[in-house]
Amino acid sequence: MSTAVSVYLIGAQCTGKTTLLAALRETIKLKYPSSPFSAVTEVARDVLSQNQFTREDITSNPDRALQLQQLILTAQFEKETKLAHSMILSDRSGVDPIVYGVQYGPPRAQKLLEKSLGWPFLRDRMKRSLVFVCPPHKEWSTDDGTRLMADSWEEWYNVHLTFARVLQENDIPFYVIPMELVDLEDRVDYVLNMWKVYGNPATRISMHIE
Repeated sequence: MSTAVSVYLIGAQCTGKTTLLAALRETIKLKYPSSPFSAVTEVARDVLSQNQFTREDITSNPDRALQLQQLILTAQFEKETKLAHSMILSDRSGVDPIVYGVQYGPPRAQKLLEKSLGWPFLRDRMKRSLVFVCPPHKEWSTDDGTRLMADSWEEWYNVHLTFARVLQENDIPFYVIPMELVDLEDRVDYVLNMWKVYGNPATRISMHIE
């Protein structure tokens, strides 16, 4: 297994990213104990708590939604720059705040966020990494009182599509975890198998979501 390739698990809310990351960490420790990596987790949740934002702020006030996403992008940048020379395993990315800015912020949100100081660093690191998009499954939508919940399947799936669009517009290669892989063990195996066979970044392709 390469020790130089970071892995991002991204996608819409309630798609099992943090659960998958935890399972991957345990499996890597067991099977590849010599592979050094650092986990980057729950950046958005920390920002929400520290800055006293609520999920209602995101959906009811576009300017406040943009302010929150700017804080999240900055927090992701700060965490990743501290690990600039390490392999990371992250359940968030710099793409996430851009997607939610597009979804819930004002029309100018994407341009403003992509002009942020930290975005070029985050974008370029993702281009050198393996990026996996976790798709939504209707039966996985659970409300924990903190995370943002979509009002409908259409809204939830549109967040998924926006991830694909923002990745493609920024020339970031990515893989979509197949919908048929529902069991956690199968999802772990999929990511690890892709990781083990990872080679030249030029061989990766940007996959489309339909």
